[in-house]
Amino acid sequence: MIPAVQADPLWPVLGLGLALLGYVQTWQGVRQVLSHKAMPWGALLIASAALMVLWHIRAGTMPGLSLHLLGAMLCTLVFGPALAVIPLSLALLSVYLLAPGDIFYLGLNICLLVFWPILISVFFNRLVAKLPANIFVFIFAGGFFSSAGVVLLTGWTLAAVLWLMQIYPWSGMLEDFAAYWLLVAFSEAWLTGMLLTVLVVYRPERVAMFDAVRYIDQA
Repeated sequence: MIPAVQADPLWPVLGLGLALLGYVQTWQGVRQVLSHKAMPWGALLIASAALMVLWHIRAGTMPGLSLHLLGAMLCTLVFGPALAVIPLSLALLSVYLLAPGDIFYLGLNICLLVFWPILISVFFNRLVAKLPANIFVFIFAGGFFSSAGVVLLTGWTLAAVLWLMQIYPWSGMLEDFAAYWLLVAFSEAWLTGMLLTVLVVYRPERVAMFDAVRYIDQA
């Protein structure tokens, strides 16, 4: 998360604009989803509560910076990209409520920690869809490895933005922040792979981006 520091005011303005645009697109996606099925309020509340806990289990690295699990890939697979915005946004807001940061950077943090990881998740899911239709491919490539990639790209993008904002030097970003995302990525991959396996085996209908006909019936 972007810490409370002084930086070029263009960054928070840009972040706020992109965040608002993202929520407009999300609302359109949610309306499209609701035209086909009911809102899974129970699952969304459980996911939101779980992410709030995970996002508060943090490891500090540099002053004002910390590392934590994201849960973006799993939420995207389970709910789809539009609904995945809801638990991730609530998790970020809980961080602001319990560990207040600079509200000035809320829009930028939403872009970096909500919309960006969901976009990466969608990209990886499309790559996995081109692989052979095998349930193990979906679990390991779509869950385990993809979630690790989402965390790494999100963490490294955050490091690059902090450097571009001239908040921290690049050498410090590489040694004390970006490198540690490798450890977070492994933890995220293990957790996502485990939970996705349970859902696919016992409740495949709960995974919105899992095509049971393709991966099970036609495999």
